[in-house]
Amino acid sequence: MHLRPMLEADLEVAAKIDAAATDHPWSYAQFAGSLLAGDDCTVLEVDGAVCGFAIFSRVLDEASLLNIAVAPDAQGSGCGRCLLEYGLDAQVKHGAALCFLEVRASNYKAQALYQSLQFTVVGERKNYYPTKSGSEDALVMRWELSVEQWPIFIKAD
Repeated sequence: MHLRPMLEADLEVAAKIDAAATDHPWSYAQFAGSLLAGDDCTVLEVDGAVCGFAIFSRVLDEASLLNIAVAPDAQGSGCGRCLLEYGLDAQVKHGAALCFLEVRASNYKAQALYQSLQFTVVGERKNYYPTKSGSEDALVMRWELSVEQWPIFIKAD
């Protein structure tokens, strides 16, 4: 596995991964907008092929996970955890002490991953996500850097 910054050349494949992994994916323009805005956009390559991405934004000491997805054929192999740990580490190195995200109430696999990295549910957004038959609630989750996490997330360069 190899992590690197997302490039303009990766936008199309990121949009395709998101479309394959989610029912309501971001558009190409949304990916391009995040890259242009200077959000922390990372891709994960396995055997030279991009198989996942994570996009974080940060304001002062607070980060937000805007989007993360792994290609369906690479799910369950640790790629999501790798992207998330790398992204949190990068946010901490740039001064973040908190990270927020929204996750579909029905996405139990993602919730389990986030909880395994010490994210906790702090709220709910009613009817936040579109579905084929209406809408679905989102859980708002928060991660806070604690003293116990320093050795995990502050790694030498």
